Amino acid sequence: RTTSAPPRPTLPTIMDDDAKAAKRAEIEATVAAMQAEQKKLEEQRLSHFGTHDGITCDGCGATPLIGFRYRCRKCPNHDICDVCFERWDDGKGQMANGLAKQTISLDPNDHDFFVHKEKGFKPLVKTVGPTAKTVKKAKPNDPCPGGCGQKVKKCKC
Repeated sequence: RTTSAPPRPTLPTIMDDDAKAAKRAEIEATVAAMQAEQKKLEEQRLSHFGTHDGITCDGCGATPLIGFRYRCRKCPNHDICDVCFERWDDGKGQMANGLAKQTISLDPNDHDFFVHKEKGFKPLVKTVGPTAKTVKKAKPNDPCPGGCGQKVKKCKC
């Protein structure tokens, strides 16, 4: 007695042009959203860089925090410095409690840090983005920018 083999699954058909265009538009929208979020985070990071007076790192005990201040969303009062944040490695590293003034979970999965600043914080970086160029003011004996050929002081255009 012979048994017949089950039918083979067919390969997916090639996407038509409309489906390709829709998929491309979806991918481009996702990439654009991710780039906008990345730019926003970078601008936020620049405005949050500075000296955080009165704040002590719960990881290593450094005071004041200089650079970025990372605050945990899950803990009531848990701040760490740049070095401890890098050591934490987004939940894959170690969480220190060098200050030992409060009970803090040493499990990195129990924390969710974000860049934080208090009201009244003054960043070390004064400007974000390109600086505006100053427009040179015309002197009285300079030629007219309107193109009439006269000097600025006698120009009426």
